[in-house]
Amino acid sequence: MISTRGIALRGQKVARSQALVCQICQPSTTPAPVHRPLARSYASTSLLTRNARLGQLRPKKTPGTPWTSTTYTPRRLESTVPRQLSSAEIDEAVTQIAHECSELLKTDAAPPSDKIEQLLQRCEKIADAIVQPEQDTGKTRSRSKQQPDEISSLLDLEEGKTLATRKPQQSPTRRQTTPEQTIDRLCQTVHDLLTDEKVFISPEALTSYTKIHAVLKRPAHFPEIFHLYANKPIPEENSSPIKYLKAKPKSINSAVPVDLANTALDAAIDQRNLSLVLSIIDTTFCAPAFHRAKIFKKAALPVGALAGAPAACYVLATWAASLQNTMDASTATGIAFAATLAYVGGTSSVGVLAITTANDQMERVVWQSGVPLRHRWLREEERAAFDKVALAWGFKDIYMRGEEEGEEWETLREFIGIRGMVLDKTELMAGMQ
Repeated sequence: MISTRGIALRGQKVARSQALVCQICQPSTTPAPVHRPLARSYASTSLLTRNARLGQLRPKKTPGTPWTSTTYTPRRLESTVPRQLSSAEIDEAVTQIAHECSELLKTDAAPPSDKIEQLLQRCEKIADAIVQPEQDTGKTRSRSKQQPDEISSLLDLEEGKTLATRKPQQSPTRRQTTPEQTIDRLCQTVHDLLTDEKVFISPEALTSYTKIHAVLKRPAHFPEIFHLYANKPIPEENSSPIKYLKAKPKSINSAVPVDLANTALDAAIDQRNLSLVLSIIDTTFCAPAFHRAKIFKKAALPVGALAGAPAACYVLATWAASLQNTMDASTATGIAFAATLAYVGGTSSVGVLAITTANDQMERVVWQSGVPLRHRWLREEERAAFDKVALAWGFKDIYMRGEEEGEEWETLREFIGIRGMVLDKTELMAGMQ
């Protein structure tokens, strides 16, 4: 008599042999295989199909990598990265932008601001497309440095063979504009657009202009455009003949934002042009509109709170006097009012002193003795800009500071001294305490 265990084992053997021998030609009684949607996009051979059915198509595990399932993606879903524009396409786009700008400036009426901003946004995208290949080239070079020498030499050989095979197919008579010429033409087009008397320089237009010229490393016209932003007459839209309103250079709306001023300053520092750097500081951080805008944005609320503090203290003192019965209400109100007002005044004075006398952010440029505290707070961005310039032009080693020489360095030192500041104050330098 055969045991149940033996029968089970014999049954498993038979079933396994049948599955291995007649897997393909089994009768229709076997359950149909489950088809996945992604399997339709591949034309599999019989061998691949058989291996897949037998469970032999499994993910491979390499040393140092975890188990991951193999996912097949159709080719149309492989990449969603936008294609990089060629130099010819970029040149054609710049030509089209220049044509639209010239047509817009030929009209007798003042162009609307939204159309100017749309053109500048398109120019900004073109500038990003011009700079993108350079960034990709830098990333490729940094990755190639990490490869072994043998692999890099093999890649160089393969690249040389590819170039040798493709070189006869190139047409030597075809000439294209260089990237520098394309960049110069784009920057000149944007500059001519905003400097035209019929065009109003809005904050959005100024932002696009600054980003375009900073990305393309053309900061030469920043002082001019910042001066026009505050002093250019404002044309009335859709007026023919065009009517101009008088500009208000001291208005808070004429102040250049801090982030744009720093962007322009960084671009000028990268070009190592000291006169351009000082001009940018004069037209941004030193402008009266910038000081008024800082007072309005940062000091209006605290000053208003201090102005309303006496009334709030009196209301609080009246409420506190009503909670006691040991003295007259008017006497208690006066004592509570004097105490709360003294507390608010004392804490406010300490806060103002802490803000105006903070010097932890200063490195090489500090204030001269005798400069009022209100001027120090009001002109802190100007001092920080000079500090940034001094750090860029001077030695990086802190123990070598003060040893700089040259005409540009002496000019910078004198310019900073005229503004009520000191470059490399002796008692504040490293090792001189």
